Amino acid sequence: MQSFKLEDGDLVFDSTGDLVMIEGELELAQCAEIALGTNTGEWFLNPGIGIDFGLFLGKNLNQEQMRDEIARGLLQDNRIVRVDEVILKQDKAERVQEITFKATANTGEVIQKEVKIGAD
Repeated sequence: MQSFKLEDGDLVFDSTGDLVMIEGELELAQCAEIALGTNTGEWFLNPGIGIDFGLFLGKNLNQEQMRDEIARGLLQDNRIVRVDEVILKQDKAERVQEITFKATANTGEVIQKEVKIGAD
């Protein structure tokens, strides 16, 4: 599958002004990042996509619930067959959750990505 390359949510163009396309592991990692950066119900075309941001904000956060929600969000893409690792780090100064995940694709490729969820 191919997708437009995004950086900070913006389309990327090459030096000639053409849109940059990505595929394979990079494209899957980008799709996973988009899913984890989308609050469930936020996108009107598919309100079921994303994760429940409410689990990641506030006090007395439940690490197990957050890990389960990350796994649920990643497994929404049928190309991801297994979530191997989820590391959560709270940055109180920046008011964000830093999420690093490792997942296995149906091709056997392992993708790893860091995503931040929080007060932007």
